[in-house]
Amino acid sequence: MSFKPLVSAIIAVIVGYYWLNYVKRGPVYESDKKLNGKTVLITGGNAGIGKATAMDLAKRGARVVIASRNLKKSNKVKDEIIKESGNHDIRTMQVDLSDYGSVRQFAKEFDESEKYLDYFVNNAGIVLDGMTKYGMNRLYVVDYFGPFLLTNLLLDKMKKQSAERPVRIINLTSEGYKFAEVYESSMRKDPQGWFEIFFVYWETNLANIQFIYNLNKELKDYDITTYSVNPGTLIHTEAVEELDFNTKVLMFIPQLLIMRDVYYGYQTSLYTLLDDSVTAHSGGFFTGCSHEKLWPHATNESAWELLKKKSLEVTGLSSI
Repeated sequence: MSFKPLVSAIIAVIVGYYWLNYVKRGPVYESDKKLNGKTVLITGGNAGIGKATAMDLAKRGARVVIASRNLKKSNKVKDEIIKESGNHDIRTMQVDLSDYGSVRQFAKEFDESEKYLDYFVNNAGIVLDGMTKYGMNRLYVVDYFGPFLLTNLLLDKMKKQSAERPVRIINLTSEGYKFAEVYESSMRKDPQGWFEIFFVYWETNLANIQFIYNLNKELKDYDITTYSVNPGTLIHTEAVEELDFNTKVLMFIPQLLIMRDVYYGYQTSLYTLLDDSVTAHSGGFFTGCSHEKLWPHATNESAWELLKKKSLEVTGLSSI
């Protein structure tokens, strides 16, 4: 009697189980923690992971501030969140991360109008080509320089309140950082084609991870913790929706095979927002609702000093 069909069937079941639970789905974080009295700021909170995160936190009683460039869309999402969560403490604000003036205006308005900032989620991002008025590609500005500027402009507010209530800063990124290096030449070049676009996207992932890792060191005297979060490869996000038609066609098979639903994508964000154990790994990288050690190039001090100098120069800041 041949055991080959049986062995093949067992292997297929094992592979299928792994694919379904660790590739297409992923872990689900469960917690009954409430956030009444807490204020959460989420950039890009009107679509995809940001919207799912905003909805979940609203159900926990948090005051949720959704920041995005499309105020009309945000207000529609605000109404959805209020209807589903029963929480009316939802605010929408406009900010264009590709415009440093808009970022500065937003930070000023938020600082003056909001008493606290307990959780700051840098969720907004794009995977697109194009250039900005600053002579830099849009992807670098929206995905890294804009969030870098916004975070630093809000730091004084977070520092002041941290003496009485802790703060968590969460930046969404990806495992693509493992295959990237930060090149200044990439910042000023319009990426051509989806291959170049994704490599620049991974560069911004690495830049954000370096920022979060080193920001944690800068904030050692404050009750502020920082986290880089990999949500996995996703389907229903605004970044994917904005890809050109040809790229969407090329990604059709990968979508079916490896891209996750938003529900599974925001679980690690939720984990770093709510779980008490994560503070022991402040500055670290999280994926699959767990902490993962960063690859050495992401913690290279010399590389960060070069990026820090460039980041301050580009955004017009004097220091972190």
